[in-house]
Amino acid sequence: MKYSKKILNRVIVTIASMFGIIVITFLISRALPGDPVWYRLAPKATQMDYLRERKRLGLDKPIFVQFIVYMQDLLTGNWGFSLVVQRNYPIWDLIATYLPRTLDVVFLSMFFAIFLGIWFGKISASHKNSIRDKIIRIIGYFIISAPAFIVVLFIMQIFVHTPFKFIPLYGMKTPAYPDPPSISPSRLLDCILSGNFYLLIDYLQHLIIPVAGMTLIQTVTIIRHTRVSILEVLQMDFVRTAQAKGLKQRTIINKHVMKNALPPVVTVSAMGFPIALGGMIAVEYIYNYPGLGFLFREAVIVSDYPLIIGVIFSFSICAILMNLIADVINIYLDPRIRQN
Repeated sequence: MKYSKKILNRVIVTIASMFGIIVITFLISRALPGDPVWYRLAPKATQMDYLRERKRLGLDKPIFVQFIVYMQDLLTGNWGFSLVVQRNYPIWDLIATYLPRTLDVVFLSMFFAIFLGIWFGKISASHKNSIRDKIIRIIGYFIISAPAFIVVLFIMQIFVHTPFKFIPLYGMKTPAYPDPPSISPSRLLDCILSGNFYLLIDYLQHLIIPVAGMTLIQTVTIIRHTRVSILEVLQMDFVRTAQAKGLKQRTIINKHVMKNALPPVVTVSAMGFPIALGGMIAVEYIYNYPGLGFLFREAVIVSDYPLIIGVIFSFSICAILMNLIADVINIYLDPRIRQN
């Protein structure tokens, strides 16, 4: 019962957070410099044309009225349409097309980052102050000091100056290749389900550089928190009891320490998800990858209000849901959370 109550409380907090994000995003979008109405008009448009188009779009009304209208549309499933970037195209259709491309990179990078982060974190904690521990920490300090797009540029430069040109340096796929049949939101899954494995290989080749860059950035953070968490658990009484019984250090860490050390690591991994989404804006622009981050940059340049709100809201929903999943996992892993 307490477990269900905890999850229900998390869901209520999630809904409240989403509403707050909508309000903040709506106000920020209206505060951006620029006017999307001018981008919609012909070069020789007059002031009367501008006022007429602004009234038609409902942008002449007070901000409070615009917000009420927007919330009414949002609750009925109408996210509006793009004003400039892809004129009059429904926002929901744009997000449904571009968001899975971004999530392919983020989820793949998170998978590798969590695996590598926990692995190297265990090595670093198990051999505290050893050569291996110092090397892992020094490399981590160098990587974490650089933004994700700098790491991507560095990886691209490595492959530019190598004689083996087997990894594409930009884009999502080879232009001459067709798109796979649309079966699921993800093109990777579409390639697998339709049996087009040559397309799958091509997509994966194009994902290597952005996934590698995002993985490195996230891995370092997980390594550091895994190391700290394991070292804290190693100081607990039950570990000393296990050591007194003659159990090996590896057995103690794998069977007893990791379960108690994982909740902070799960939380940090979930907190890294919105950071990864934000980093994808620069990464997609540098790599010319047509994801939602690339679309968001185009929307900000021309002040495409509905598209800006839709992208930020979509990113926020993904981030909040990931934190909700992390809370549920932690409640399952740590009985003390259920008792509080």
